[in-house]
Amino acid sequence: MRIFLSLILLASTGFSAELLNVGGKVMMVDFTSKRVELDVPANRGIEADSRVCLQGRGEVKQSLDLKCGKILSVADRTVLVEITKGGLTFQLGEVVNVITENKAPVEQRMIASYYDNLTGQAPARSGVAAGMSFGFNYFFPSVHLEYAVSHQVTLGVLGLLGDSQSNNRRSKTYGGLLGLTVYTPQPTLGLHFEFLVGAYNSTVTIATLEESTSSIVGAGLVGWKGFLSDQIHYRVSGGAQYVANQKQTQLLDFSSVLPFFRAEVGFSL
Repeated sequence: MRIFLSLILLASTGFSAELLNVGGKVMMVDFTSKRVELDVPANRGIEADSRVCLQGRGEVKQSLDLKCGKILSVADRTVLVEITKGGLTFQLGEVVNVITENKAPVEQRMIASYYDNLTGQAPARSGVAAGMSFGFNYFFPSVHLEYAVSHQVTLGVLGLLGDSQSNNRRSKTYGGLLGLTVYTPQPTLGLHFEFLVGAYNSTVTIATLEESTSSIVGAGLVGWKGFLSDQIHYRVSGGAQYVANQKQTQLLDFSSVLPFFRAEVGFSL
């Protein structure tokens, strides 16, 4: 039911891709190569290399329970599917719904916000990423570990290390932040809100003078996470952070409310 509600939502926002939903019968299941061969009499419009999802008839399933993958080949009545998400829980002779893109009328591909969900590319996934966190006058290389606790929520750890030098001034900052990321409900995949809390340690050296302090940090960001492939993702986000220094500083100007932007590329499990 969620599939059709998602389609209605997409249609109302003007997306012009077309889905093809036809019936097929399971003729062969190859557990070694994770392939399923289907007898699909009405397979006109189904093309090889298209993304596809299979849904057992007579069962009420949520979109994330679908078996999804890609079409390897299409013959007169036979469609060979490689399953990459959802498992091979098929019975020989089982009749399934074959949901795929119909590229016959147009070459435009399905909008990723819906179809990537069907193929298992929901953004709330565990993974690791490397990137850059920066503001107007600072930038920190960062590493982000993310663990999915549900389809819409992840917990994460963000580690940062910055070391910059200008003339006779050198600034070093390192720190770690704990994060909670909440992704907006489907089918609006990718859009999320991130809340971070942690600590920095900053040191600035000017000629022979040196000053260090630790800071408590809280941040809020709005971002977008998209996928370049089944497992490679990118993320861009922006917001603000509040840096509270633990002592009054003379040389350090890294404090109070500061802009906070992040960009990263990573690997999702």
